[in-house]
Amino acid sequence: MNRHILFLFLFLTSTLVVNGQQTLTGTLEHDNLTRNYRLRLPKDFQKSETLPLVFNFHGFTSNATQQELYSGMNSVADRERFAVCYPNGVGAAWNVGWSFGSQADDVGFVEAMIEKFVDEYGFDRNKIYACGMSNGGFFSYHLACKLTNKIAAIASVTGSMVPGSLENCQPSSTIPVLEIHGTADDVVAYNGTVNVSLPVDSVMAFWASHNRCTGTVVTENLPNINTTDQSTVEKYTFTDCENEHTVLLYKVIGGAHTWPGAVLNIGVTNRDIISNEEIWNFFKKYSLPAINNTDDISTDIRLFPNPVFDQLTIETTEPVSKIEIFSNDGKKIMESNTNVSESASLHIPVDHLIHGMYTVGIFQNGRYSYHRFIKM
Repeated sequence: MNRHILFLFLFLTSTLVVNGQQTLTGTLEHDNLTRNYRLRLPKDFQKSETLPLVFNFHGFTSNATQQELYSGMNSVADRERFAVCYPNGVGAAWNVGWSFGSQADDVGFVEAMIEKFVDEYGFDRNKIYACGMSNGGFFSYHLACKLTNKIAAIASVTGSMVPGSLENCQPSSTIPVLEIHGTADDVVAYNGTVNVSLPVDSVMAFWASHNRCTGTVVTENLPNINTTDQSTVEKYTFTDCENEHTVLLYKVIGGAHTWPGAVLNIGVTNRDIISNEEIWNFFKKYSLPAINNTDDISTDIRLFPNPVFDQLTIETTEPVSKIEIFSNDGKKIMESNTNVSESASLHIPVDHLIHGMYTVGIFQNGRYSYHRFIKM
């Protein structure tokens, strides 16, 4: 680190301390480990605001403080009034399926943080997002695969997915995806690296297919605002996606393993876009259906087959008085008063539903439980 960068790093650190009342540190016990994080709250935060929450994950061998300073997301969060959590991975890494790095239960850790933060700070369950740098970008994709019912959208900067991971990626619904990646990235190569990362174009194709994006791919050459940054940006938008869950790629021509718009110049850093602005502008368009976050899943209820073609069977050991079905955007599309007073198998015709993700609400003993199913 040269003297100029060291001075800037110390300046940013001192600024963080001055404004320290907004950046909290905390710990959480999960899976027999004490995990820790940094949490940025906007000025004059009130729990009653029900703010959105963005998780911002650091890269391999990095940490939460470095990611907070390097990404510079706090300035956007303070202005737009959303919270940012910078967690620390075990061994400075996130478990994404590599043979090296962390083997910790990081998905469970994120779930535990969501529950803790919603309870303590009143964050909006429907507006929780994940982004990250490098290994943190890989982990954002991992959450898109594993935690689709809790994460409304994800963004990856210089990240990708692990070879072989596509076969095991089974999201419970569509999810908006944003990737920012340089073609001259020498750490996570744009065209992929054996046993480390998939080609970025392959990752985009996977999510476009999963989100059933049937329109043309819109290509834009963004204005070369900064002519001295040795890079330009091409934007690729996959259109006509189910639930309007867009897949978006910013391909930084000549860009290195860097965060475009970062305050620090480490390698070729693009200045035509500001990653934080692009990420938040992408995230704020999306939220989970409200119904997805009222899950109270009973172990005495079983839905099958799932995915289903014509008829959904619900097995239950408790009396059922009402069944409701909601589309993926939270709209009620079916309601039935069953008046089943004892355990039974209920058969619900669904052949008239279009292909997609649905939620069934089952009213028993004075309360609802909610369960998701896929209509083929």
